[in-house]
This record gives sequence, C-alpha cells and structure tokens, in this order.
Amino acid sequence: MTGRSELSSLNSARSPHFRNIKRVRASHLKRMGVRCKVGKVLVADIGGTNARFLLWDVAENSHEKRTYATADFPTFESCMQALMEQLSVTEVDAACFAVAGVVKDGCCHMTNTGWSIDSKILESQFPIRRVELMNDFEAIGHGIFELDAGDLITLHGGTRNPTGPIAVVGPGTGLGEAILLWNSHSRRYDIHATEGSHADFAARGEIQHELALWVEKSLTQCEVEHVCSGPGLIRIYDFLRSRCTESLPTLNAFEITADARSKSCPICVQAVDIFLEILGGEAANLGLKCLATGGVYIAGGIPSKMRDLVTSGSLLESFLCAGSKFSAVRASFPLYVVLNQDVGLVGAKAVAVQLLDGVAH
Repeated sequence: MTGRSELSSLNSARSPHFRNIKRVRASHLKRMGVRCKVGKVLVADIGGTNARFLLWDVAENSHEKRTYATADFPTFESCMQALMEQLSVTEVDAACFAVAGVVKDGCCHMTNTGWSIDSKILESQFPIRRVELMNDFEAIGHGIFELDAGDLITLHGGTRNPTGPIAVVGPGTGLGEAILLWNSHSRRYDIHATEGSHADFAARGEIQHELALWVEKSLTQCEVEHVCSGPGLIRIYDFLRSRCTESLPTLNAFEITADARSKSCPICVQAVDIFLEILGGEAANLGLKCLATGGVYIAGGIPSKMRDLVTSGSLLESFLCAGSKFSAVRASFPLYVVLNQDVGLVGAKAVAVQLLDGVAH
C-alpha cells in the first residue's frame, strides 16, 4: 500500500500527476470552446436522494447553491419551480442537468425517483434559453479535469499515461460508471457514460458468493449495484445479520458506517470491509475493461464520506488482487478517490458555459 509520504507527494499540486492533469484540462476545455463569456448558467446534479443546483453569473463570477430532497417533490418541474421562486430567477441563458439515469434524445426517466425529465419541456416551461441533459457520470467525467490536489486521495500511484483511458466509478444511492477515451483528432477526452453497474456482480470468495445467492433469492439477479451502493451496504449488513444467532437492529447506511468507524459493532465492521472489497474489485474490473492507464477514479457520495475507512487497506488490496494473473496490469493503473462531492456540478458547469456559445449565436 502507498505510504503516507508517497501519498503526500502524489497529491501535491507540484507533482507530475497534477501538472499533467492541468495540461490535459487546458486542452480539454480549449477544444470544448470554454473561454470567458457572460450570462447566467444553471446546473444541477440530480441523484436518487438529492437534487443539488448551482446558479452562476459568469460575468460577476458569483453563484448561489440550493439542495432539495427528491422525495419532497412529485416531479422535477415542481422542484425547479421551487428553485426559481426561491432565487427569484427571471432568465437563464444555458442549463446543464446531470441526471442519474440513461439520457436519450434529451429525455431521462429516473428509476430511483420516478421523475421524468425532458429538456424541451423545461425550455418551454421555464425562462431558460437552452437546456442539456447528461448522465451524472458523464458530468463527473468532465468534472475530474477541474479537480485540485485537495480534491483527491491517491491510493495507488501506478504508472500514469497522461492520455490513457480513464475509468470512473462511484457508489451513492446507486452506482455510476463511465469510461473516458482520448480523442487524438480533437485532442480531448470523449466521455462515455455506461450502465455497467447493472451487470452481474462478480463475487470473490465464499462469503461474497453466499451474499450473491442471498440477493438473488429476493431480486432474481444480483447486479453489482445491488451490493455496491448505499442500499447495497444495507443489503450486505442485512445478509450478515441473517446469519447471526443474536438479534441485531435494522440500520441505515450512515449508522452502519458510524458503528464500523467506532468498532462498536463487529457485523458493521465486516459489512463495510466487504463493501470496500467489492468497490475495489469493481473499480479494477472497469479499469481492466478499458486498460485505464490514465487512472481509475472512485467518486460518488459514499467514498468521500468514509475517507478514513477507504484508506484502511481493504479497497486497495481488492483492487490490486496480488497474485492474480493480471495483478501487474492492475498495479499499473493509478487509483484515486474523489473527495469533492460537487465534482458532478463542476463538470455540468463546464458544459453549461460551453452552451453559451450556441445561445449567443
């Protein structure tokens, strides 16, 4: 495992990693057409639990943020109406909304909330000149080029190729995955959101196989998202307590993590260890599928909230899988944990600023 002094060096803003990121960022944004503009942009990161908004005045470089619980609103339009009224918004030049779901022809039906979002309907109902929807992990793919040294933990240095493929995976209410591939013609990364989280869970070892069978009994299939997300952590805990002779309480993901951190509940400690092993394994699987020599980034709401547990070792050990046939290939992939929970918003903002060109013309 990478030592503390090496972690500090890798995370330094003066390190080769961050110098390369800055260069790639500049190229990526230049090719996107991002430069100084004027106007107002509205961006959002809409997940299964919260809808987080940022209204930014480009000329004044001022912004306002609002967060709403998705369960409090029957539709996205009703949530938008509350936002527009609270901020007294009269006009927006461009908007980019990152949504946790498949986007097709400017529309998305979010399975975790029941919301249906249509960019054309939003343009007709609200004073927004142009709306673009994108998958939330596509937005995160844009956002990683905006990260600074304090926004990342380097779990493993690897051998980074500054234009190599990049894998992004992140557990929250669900599990998101994306692949970034360098385009030598445009000289920027093309970002491909995937639905890889709904692929079958690749269990390792006896207890993970038993967990997969236990999940299949109730859900027919055990997707990786079923065991690598907030609900997945609860499912792992429930599986473990079903094997116990003593009665254990029902807990949510926050309570499981807190009890694991305090070591007050051995089952919670085991549940978090299994969760991190699964996350490390899935991060490596995605890295292998695209040969992520540009790095594997673990984002999402959960890892950033369990920073001390993420760095404890089980995630990295599972990622490297010492002794496996391709352990040397795995070891070549840099592995980072994204601490900035606004990375999706930041990415959506970069895209929204790009949209200002189209609005102006």
